[in-house]
Amino acid sequence: MKIALLLLFGLTLFMSGCSSLTIIPEQVINGRVNQVDNSLTITGKLAEISVRIDESGINAYNLDSFVTAINISIKNISGSEIAFSNDSFVLVDEDDLQYSLLTPDNVREMLKKDSYYLMPYPYVGFYYLEDYQKTSFYNRSNSSLPYYYELYPQDIYTKALPMVTVIPGMKIQGLTYFKFDPANHRKFKLLIFAKGSPKSSPPDFLFPFRISK
Repeated sequence: MKIALLLLFGLTLFMSGCSSLTIIPEQVINGRVNQVDNSLTITGKLAEISVRIDESGINAYNLDSFVTAINISIKNISGSEIAFSNDSFVLVDEDDLQYSLLTPDNVREMLKKDSYYLMPYPYVGFYYLEDYQKTSFYNRSNSSLPYYYELYPQDIYTKALPMVTVIPGMKIQGLTYFKFDPANHRKFKLLIFAKGSPKSSPPDFLFPFRISK
């Protein structure tokens, strides 16, 4: 049996997997909706946070479920440092089932376990080991032809939201990952708690979205 190479982690277009879905933010107090990218921005006392579904980051890989990527931008508008951690972000569906954030390490492990086939966009790669070996040999003989046959899933890490302290006036931005398939739901909301905030209290920020099919 042919030996499959490690799946090259690439962002696949959301519309290719769920062409009939549209994820729309709902209007909230102190929030504004950008209809161009379907983002929702909420201004609080400490921060201005924008949230949108990353359409190039909903990953229809050969996993046991989708991994939904949510793009988050956090600007510190206070006069002191603010911080967020992995447990600051909680996704809740219409049945009040909660989903914890997947760390980049979690996503990488899922790919290592369940990845069998190459997703060709936007990377170049090969399905089988012998294809890799043939082109590797060809590449050594023709160095002027650039082939990218050994790209690893570093984007899981480089595109992730950095969990660092945000100094006054500065901003962080990146992806958060959740094991959540929008195609199976009608709506969801993203709850954001500042680092150290009790989860028994209302979240510092709440971003509701509805799913149009």
